[in-house]
Amino acid sequence: MIFNLRIYLISIAVMIAIAIGYGEIRYLNGWYAHSAKVKADYALKKQKAEIKLAPTEAKAATANAKGKVIYQTIYRDVVRYVQDPNRTVCRFDDDAVSMRQRAIDAANNIAGFDDTSVQTEPSGKGQ
Repeated sequence: MIFNLRIYLISIAVMIAIAIGYGEIRYLNGWYAHSAKVKADYALKKQKAEIKLAPTEAKAATANAKGKVIYQTIYRDVVRYVQDPNRTVCRFDDDAVSMRQRAIDAANNIAGFDDTSVQTEPSGKGQ
């Protein structure tokens, strides 16, 4: 009788272990399937967003290229102004005001952008 009871308990323990293992495998398969679905949905959403964004990025790249020419000219003038030994004087002479206004005008008039980025002053002069 002891021998039969031991076989009975061992076979029940093996069946429980098999059931738990099978459940774990099914759970993980479901988890991985869900993960794959979420990743595929994200990839599709990202692709659609990139397609929608492509014309805007092309427009911005063109505007950036046009703006670089303007800003290189302004940058050259700024470097010349900063290297002036009298630049520590706290007066805004006409050169400084005109550089500032040209920078504002360049920022506001870059083709390809709708909104103005910096507000201009009505008189065109600093305070």
